[in-house]
Amino acid sequence: MTSARQLETNRQNARRSTGPTTANGKARVAQNALTHGLLSRETLLPDEDPQALQTLAEAVRAELNPEGAQEQLLVDMLIRAVWRLQRLGRVEAGVFAWEHFGILAERAGRAARTYERGAVSAFPEEYDQPTITDSEKYQVAMTQAKQMRTLREESTATLGLTFIQGSSGVDAFSKLSRYEAGIERSYYRALHELQRLQHRRLGGDVPPPLALDVTVSGGSRDEAGNLVGAPRGRLGVSARKGARQ
Repeated sequence: MTSARQLETNRQNARRSTGPTTANGKARVAQNALTHGLLSRETLLPDEDPQALQTLAEAVRAELNPEGAQEQLLVDMLIRAVWRLQRLGRVEAGVFAWEHFGILAERAGRAARTYERGAVSAFPEEYDQPTITDSEKYQVAMTQAKQMRTLREESTATLGLTFIQGSSGVDAFSKLSRYEAGIERSYYRALHELQRLQHRRLGGDVPPPLALDVTVSGGSRDEAGNLVGAPRGRLGVSARKGARQ
């Protein structure tokens, strides 16, 4: 991969450059701008950093050096896949954060209630104010509960909650495993097809396409054939050669 120092050198060289002067060069730059713009619009979530995506795209393009529309398209697919895999890491952290801080907030709330003593009023619509048996410990517990609820409102935990709510009752971590397997499968397919195209462009014999079967071990399949109940981090990848050139 291109190092951070190399990227910074490239940026400095770009600032000194006056840009292309020929019609073909200007057209190529215009196409690059269009490609990067579309990539940003299609790949970024509202709170994600466009500069981070641009840095990733520069590094991947510098390493793979695509030429032509087909190779550019495949590299775009690779960049999207890498970005989405990185996002899944944040989603996983967010799911843990939402659940973790929720448990701690509930625990602190229970601790605070142990210092309350009160009775329901004779009137159903009214309640007596509870008597606090230990004001200092009560305030500590209430402060902790408030802090945990506040941490639940931060962006990482909110991202996890968004994924949980979109899982429609399915275990969030099982769904993350299926997403991860699908993205990895699309990444390797694009990478192998790019390698085939570049091999052919350089005059080599073109190997048959490689079909990847990415599965998650330890799970079962539902009626639709989807893997369910599989633990994260146990991906099995097998490769087989295709029949057509």
